Parts: sequence; C-alpha cells; structure tokens
Amino acid sequence: MPHHADFVRRQALPASSPLHRLRGAAAAAALLSGGLLSAGAASAASAVQMWQWSYSGAGISAAGTLTTGLSSNPLGFYEILSISGQRNGDLITGLQPAGTAIPGNEPFVVDNWIKADGQLTGEGFGYKTQSGSYANVFFADWLSPPANMEFMTIPAQGYSHEATVSFQLQAVPEPATWAMLSLGGLALLALRRRRSSPD
Repeated sequence: MPHHADFVRRQALPASSPLHRLRGAAAAAALLSGGLLSAGAASAASAVQMWQWSYSGAGISAAGTLTTGLSSNPLGFYEILSISGQRNGDLITGLQPAGTAIPGNEPFVVDNWIKADGQLTGEGFGYKTQSGSYANVFFADWLSPPANMEFMTIPAQGYSHEATVSFQLQAVPEPATWAMLSLGGLALLALRRRRSSPD
C-alpha cells in the first residue's frame, strides 16, 4: 500500500482567486523564461547572423540569404561565412573563398566582408552557380559617382561581363528570436486576460 507521502493533493482554486492568478502569472513567467533560455542556447549554438540579400541591374536579378559571424570588425564589417540563392534563376552553389579571385577575374581577390547597411568593400564577395558561372559583387569607389558593381564570368565559354548593380541587405531574425517573441506575446496576452476577468 503506498505511503501518504507518495500523493500530492492540490485544492482546486476558483479562477477569481488571487492565488489562482498568481499561479497563472508564475506559469506565464516560467514559459517566457524558458523561451528566453532556449533562445539564448540556440543563439549560442548557431553563433551566426542570417541576412537576406538581393541585387539587380541591366539583365541581372540575384537574391538569397547569407550568414555572417555575430560580431563585426572595428570598421563595422561582418565576415560572410556562407551564401545561398540564385542569379537569373541559376542556383548559387558556394561562396568564393576569401583571398582568392573568381575564375577569370584574377588578380582581384574577394574578401567576403559586408556592413549591416549593405555596404560592400572594394573586393566584395564572390560565388559560383550550378551552371558553372561565377560572380563577384563589390563597391567601385573609383567610379564617379561610386557604385556597386558585379563582375560575372563563365570560364568554360570565355565570357565575362561587368555591370552596375543596386544592392540590398536586410537582417533576418533567428527562429529562436521569433519563438521567444511569440512566447512573450502569449504570456502577456494570458496575463492581460486574467487581469480583465471579473473578481
């Protein structure tokens, strides 16, 4: 026969009871706290920032996502770690390693740094596509006026092209951040409903 200590009995409390409200608030706080902790753990595990990027020019349309480190260098630039997306419907398959040039654009190497406002460096970043083309997007400060440019090449065909482009960049909140905000909103909604219920 089980001992009395094996059972925990809880009294049912009316919804209007201050103690019931206190339990509800504590549950909401625990839910929010759990969301904050799991969001923090996810951020620490990923340690990257995701961005949506796009650029366009005459006959050019490219867009996708890239990841950077969480911290910028002293000049405010973030190091690009990976890239995905497409250029004119052609799937991007990889980032050009920093310190190397895309084929056909030697000796101009990429450095893969970018600012949160979309400012590119004079070296910019490069990538390869599924069809075997390469592109290097960079800031041409020697132009008057200065502008962003893309150098694109298809080495197998001996083809290359350079064009002025308009570049855009926007930070993407991490899924853990969205989860944390959603949990916080639900907790606040629950508290507001409890406060507005008649005593």
